[in-house]
Amino acid sequence: MSYEKVVTIVHARLASHGLPGKVLLPLGSASVLECVVERAERMQRADGLLVATTRESADDGIESLCLARGWACRRGSDADLLERCWRAASSVQADHVVLIGGDQPYVSWQEADLLIDHHLRQHADVTHNLPNRGSGMPEGTGCAVVRTQALELAFREACGPLEREHPLQFLFDRSRRFRIVTRRAPPELARSSYRLALETPADLERLRRIQRALGDSRCADLAHVVTLLDHDAATRSVAM
Repeated sequence: MSYEKVVTIVHARLASHGLPGKVLLPLGSASVLECVVERAERMQRADGLLVATTRESADDGIESLCLARGWACRRGSDADLLERCWRAASSVQADHVVLIGGDQPYVSWQEADLLIDHHLRQHADVTHNLPNRGSGMPEGTGCAVVRTQALELAFREACGPLEREHPLQFLFDRSRRFRIVTRRAPPELARSSYRLALETPADLERLRRIQRALGDSRCADLAHVVTLLDHDAATRSVAM
């Protein structure tokens, strides 16, 4: 069996309708993007990691952070996230990429590793645990592994703005053409009603309360976070 290279791509930009600059806002002792990358760096099944941001001058701060932290950074299109992700993948000759949003500070690196294993065993084009695709994971914690050849086909053929803004939309819309596998959340993480997404100021305050409850742990297991929220749901001491 030939070796297949897997690279994690954390895509991030400062533009956001609901919360501008959110990926560089502080969440405890680090920025949101630092929390995401530090968690992704713990993955054992990925061969490398890079941050994919835009060529817009507003995102110079993201590139500066990457340089300071020693993270590889690729810059590309602003609105066309599909192009940005594909060019980042091809720049490092990846056979498969793990796509993670730079605004997902509680993504599970353990589940991402399991996704990679499942993806390679199943010879899939896309393997995901995305909450909005029925995985049962908490909102804001899912990711996807994508075969670079499938991503390239999407890049070459996708036309509509939705297909360009969301790198997997073209593939999901053609599920008969591509092999797409959903990995369901394990019981300890199956909390689809829990919101760990970061889209609004209210989300930021919620995540900051969670981070304060976690203390100094910038890379707490998602299972630990879920346990905290389970306890909170019972006591109502922190709003979910």
